[in-house]
Amino acid sequence: MLATQQIQSYRQNQVQHASPVELVVLLYDKAILLLKTAAAHLHDRRVREKCQALCQAVDIITELQAVLDKDRGGEIAAKLNALYTYMLERLTRANQENDDRLILEVVRLLEELQQGWRGLAQSSPSADRGLPVGRSQPVTA
Repeated sequence: MLATQQIQSYRQNQVQHASPVELVVLLYDKAILLLKTAAAHLHDRRVREKCQALCQAVDIITELQAVLDKDRGGEIAAKLNALYTYMLERLTRANQENDDRLILEVVRLLEELQQGWRGLAQSSPSADRGLPVGRSQPVTA
């Protein structure tokens, strides 16, 4: 139990001290983990657990889409919006058809996006300018 509390405390600390770009990376991390978990549950025929993991990943992608600043983000935000819509459609179909290939397709797309955001997070502190504008404000992509 103590180890679980320490892990939760570490995660809370990680989120509280993350830059906006790092928060996006953390969301991608969690979505990818949930989708891989959903695919594993599907393989093991644990349908309820698959649905739970899939729904949580959908919630994350929906939130990423909702916080896009389409006014300031321009073409990049528009492309991300379209990509998130595509991912959500694929995951809906994957859930309906119990198709892990569709889940893994979305994992690959998220991993590609994650690499870009991770690179941005590791670059100079000035990389935050013009992208996420604050924890309580929308993400501009």
